[in-house]
Amino acid sequence: MNLPKYFPYVRKLISIISPTLLITSALPTQLVAQPLPMKISLEFPSGESKGTPKSTLGGGRRGNSCLIRDKKKPSLTALMPNRSNKSITVSATPEFYFYVPASTATTGEFVIRSGEEDGYETTFQLPSKSGIVKLQLPSQFSLKTDLTYKWYFTIICDDSDRSADEYTQGTIERTAISTSLNKALQQATLLKQAEIYAQYKIWPETLSKIVQLRTEKPNEWKELLKSVNLEAIAEEQLVDCCQLSPKPK
Repeated sequence: MNLPKYFPYVRKLISIISPTLLITSALPTQLVAQPLPMKISLEFPSGESKGTPKSTLGGGRRGNSCLIRDKKKPSLTALMPNRSNKSITVSATPEFYFYVPASTATTGEFVIRSGEEDGYETTFQLPSKSGIVKLQLPSQFSLKTDLTYKWYFTIICDDSDRSADEYTQGTIERTAISTSLNKALQQATLLKQAEIYAQYKIWPETLSKIVQLRTEKPNEWKELLKSVNLEAIAEEQLVDCCQLSPKPK
């Protein structure tokens, strides 16, 4: 085979291929590879900085607070991703989490209502020590889609003088979930489910999934709270609390 006579064609072919190879090699790795999944540790995309929590709203107290103050810990705090304690959920009976400081009170109250329907309220026994408590709406009262509900979590300091109450408040709205998203969630692990919920800014479900993984993946729990400026309570324990006993509103 007479190779020299093919050299001009080889040189021409190289001149065509080489720029392509150079361009491909210069592409960022993330554009060549498959997109990387979002990690919880990156940040919950709240769209609003929580900043210093303004979660304890005294109801015009005339007496002393029943909370036992600790300068190293926050006061009554809702585990929410923003200062206004707003969130969206896809659940009819979502979970709520609160940091409850030590107090002399024994009774708590939770109220949730929408202007377009009857509300729901319940009282419960407060834990004897500080920590993070969970409240889940019972099946007797389920959120309807596209309605905004206002909720109140209250520490009843004095049954005879409710102006001494310590409370925090916020809003939650239930949104419908698409078929494709629901399918993706059903096929995902707990951590992946949390990642998906976080991508869609669905806070209650993001938090609930990470709570389930708190022992197995403590860093994910800490980083999630840090991303919404709640790192001050990341080391607090979850305490048994709040057996809800619903009553008509």
